[in-house]
Amino acid sequence: MLFKQFQHEEGSCLSYLLGCTKTGVAVVTEPQLDIEPYLRYLNDHRLKLTHIFETHSQADHLSGAKKLAEATGAQVYFHESAKANFPIQRVKDGDELMVGNIKLKVLHTPGHTHDSISLAVTDMTRSAEPWFLLTGDTLFVGDVGRPDLHGSAESLYDSVYNKLMQFPDSVEIFPTHYAGSVCGKALSPKPSSTMGFERRFNVALQFKSKQEFVQFVMSDLPVQPPRFEKVREFNLGFLAEPPIEKTFDKDSLEITVEQLKQRQDNGEKPFLLDVRSPGEYQVANLGGTLIPLQQLPNRMAELDPNQEIIVYCHTGNRSRRAVEFLYENGFRKVRNLIGGIEAWSVRIDPRVPRY
Repeated sequence: MLFKQFQHEEGSCLSYLLGCTKTGVAVVTEPQLDIEPYLRYLNDHRLKLTHIFETHSQADHLSGAKKLAEATGAQVYFHESAKANFPIQRVKDGDELMVGNIKLKVLHTPGHTHDSISLAVTDMTRSAEPWFLLTGDTLFVGDVGRPDLHGSAESLYDSVYNKLMQFPDSVEIFPTHYAGSVCGKALSPKPSSTMGFERRFNVALQFKSKQEFVQFVMSDLPVQPPRFEKVREFNLGFLAEPPIEKTFDKDSLEITVEQLKQRQDNGEKPFLLDVRSPGEYQVANLGGTLIPLQQLPNRMAELDPNQEIIVYCHTGNRSRRAVEFLYENGFRKVRNLIGGIEAWSVRIDPRVPRY
């Protein structure tokens, strides 16, 4: 089996391509709107795309499922509860599909959304046991999906604790997001893990009761993705054009670490806003004021909308979200530090620890 993970920094998204070399067929999950990387990989490996899976109705990025289906003739698969305005194949819990020698078993895992699924993947040439799980936005490395975008914390508990955690420790997990995404609040930058590691170290998997879990996942939620309702409508085919209109030029809301250093050397003192977690702040910081991204909606009053604010995080993904959120809430002098504290450490001051 060929296995390819695609990382997409915009939105900290992950998509996947699985191919059966013996039969020459393949499946793609969670495709982005730019479908060229998938088409190139399929062509380079002489694979025909037959299946496209969306693990749920996406709201944080623009999906390429419909576009990819039109380009390849592959069918798009959603959970049976999803409502789309283009042809889809509906699957339900327990369904098994064969893509060459690859078996995909559908697990209905609602919580992040009501139509969320995970896929248990088995390479039948190796074993009859599942090799790994594609967990969508249900289970991340170090976290679980947020339940406030038309989901349910109670359902999320049942999906994670009573379904996914029943798999053995050896099973690998591959989610749809990594650190920087707003679909969770404590995602790891590592894009894969195992059930055993998550069972031991994922904070969201340590609770003894559903009530404790629900209280945990509903607290300190990140800012909601901008225009998430419209994005979801586009992804499901109800909007013809992607809702990407902005009232600003993204490049005008960014600053490089070199530019910031030069301005500081010239005596300027822009307000620095750190949107990482308190734990990250203790490891390394640039002296900025700490307001974690998930707390930003409730703490905007602590910021001056007329002051220049430069926002940073670890690599620039969370701060980009914060800048867009602040700009849309009246902050016109806000900028994202490109590359974040990692770029500062590498290119400006190596005394700032890397992590």
